[in-house]
Amino acid sequence: MKTWYVGHDKAYKKRKADGYEGWDTSADGYDEAKTKLDMIFGYGRAPKSGRLLELGCGAGNVTVWLAGKGYDTYGIDIAPTVIAWAREKAGEQGVNVQFSVGSVLELNTFSNDFFDFVLDGHCLHCIIGEDRRQLFSSVYRVLRPGGYFLVDTMCGPVNPKLVENFDPVSGCTIHNGISSRYYGLPDSIRDEIVEAGFQILHWEIKKGDSNGCLTVEAVKPE
Repeated sequence: MKTWYVGHDKAYKKRKADGYEGWDTSADGYDEAKTKLDMIFGYGRAPKSGRLLELGCGAGNVTVWLAGKGYDTYGIDIAPTVIAWAREKAGEQGVNVQFSVGSVLELNTFSNDFFDFVLDGHCLHCIIGEDRRQLFSSVYRVLRPGGYFLVDTMCGPVNPKLVENFDPVSGCTIHNGISSRYYGLPDSIRDEIVEAGFQILHWEIKKGDSNGCLTVEAVKPE
C-alpha cells in the first residue's frame, strides 16, 4: 500500500498557522492524554525515571510535559516543521528535550539498548503494512533489556459511517490511493507486539462511537 508519511509536514504547517496547539486544536486533547498517562503511571508498571523516547512526538506537548516529570526525554518525528515547533515549546517552558527529525521505522540515530521507556504517542496507527514490523523491530533494538514500551493506538472495530474513506479489507483509511491510518483489531495488534519479541504486561480497550483505542503495556524481556 502507498504511504506518504512526510505529508504530515504540510499538515503541521497549516495547523501552526491556524493557531493549533499541535495536531489538536486546543490543549484539551493533550490534557486528556496526560490524564491517561498519569492513570497508567499509577498502575506502577512504567519506569519512574530514565531515558524516554516519544515516537511521533508532534509539537512536543506530551514530551515536554514528561520532561517536567523528571524523565530524560527525547522526541522524534518525520516532520521538520513540527520538530522546530517542539523545540520552541521546550524553550518556552525551560526544559531540556532532545528533539530530532527522523523516521520512527529506523530510529537510526539511537544506539542499541539506549532507552528505558518508549512511548507510542498515537503514532502507530499512522504506520501501514510491513512498515509496522520495522517499527516494532527498531523499538525493540533501542530499548534496554527490561525496558518498557507503551502503545496507545486507534483500533477497530470501525463504524464505517463515521470514519471517512475506511477500507474494510485493509483496515485502513485510503484517500487518493494513499493509506493514512490503520485500524487493526485489538487481537491483531497485540499479536504484532508479541511477534516482535515483547512481553505484554497489561492491555485495555476504550470503545468510542467511530472506533476503539487500544492501550498496551509491554516490556523487552531481560
